[in-house]
Amino acid sequence: MPDPSTPGTALFGVVFAVVLTIVVLAFALIIGLTIYRAVRLRRQGVNPLTLETDLAVKVLKSDMLRSTPSKAERLAELDVLEANGTISPTERESARERILEE
Repeated sequence: MPDPSTPGTALFGVVFAVVLTIVVLAFALIIGLTIYRAVRLRRQGVNPLTLETDLAVKVLKSDMLRSTPSKAERLAELDVLEANGTISPTERESARERILEE
C-alpha cells in the first residue's frame, strides 16, 4: 500500500483536483453559453430547438438551389413565348440581345 506522505501521491491529488476543476468549469461554460444563445434566439423570435430545420426548409423552398437555365434554354423559351403570342417579335429580339450579351 502506498504511503500518503510520498511526493508522488500528493502531486497526483493536486493534478487530479486541477483537472477536475477545469472539466467542471468547461462544462459550466458550455451550459451557460447554450442558455445565452437560446435566450438571444428567443428574443429574436426564433425557436432555438428548430432553428436548423427552419433554415433548411427556407433554403429548400428558395431559388438558391435551383439550377439556372442555359442560354440555349432561355432562347428556346423566348421562341415558345413568341409562338404562343405572349410576347411580340420586338420583345423577343430585345430579350434575345440581353441574353446573348450576358
